[in-house]
Amino acid sequence: MPITQTTGLAFPLVLTNGKHTLVSGADLIQASIKIIIAWPLFVRFCEGNFGSRIHEVLEEPNDDILINLIRRFIIDAITEWEKRVELKSLTITRINPEKIAIELTYNIRESNIEGSFYYNYPTI
Repeated sequence: MPITQTTGLAFPLVLTNGKHTLVSGADLIQASIKIIIAWPLFVRFCEGNFGSRIHEVLEEPNDDILINLIRRFIIDAITEWEKRVELKSLTITRINPEKIAIELTYNIRESNIEGSFYYNYPTI
């Protein structure tokens, strides 16, 4: 099924006139990437290995080791769970001691459309 015909729920859920709003295409892929990165491993009932491991390093010092761990965890999770995209680049920038900005650039395999995703990762 072409990506433009695929629809699904995005989280957080958005209600319109009391009904869940469905998203499709590139918006659905972006919502999927957000869930994959933010969802901790081993907490989903049916698919325990869904998600990424970045929650494991939440309290680690904001240094180069943390950035490299986050990079590895994101690449592993997106490669495993989002087969519709091919990662082009992953940039991780230390904003301050409490925050890291993550920027993914990817191509949607079916259409070769480029997309990007930004995620602010809090550290302690």
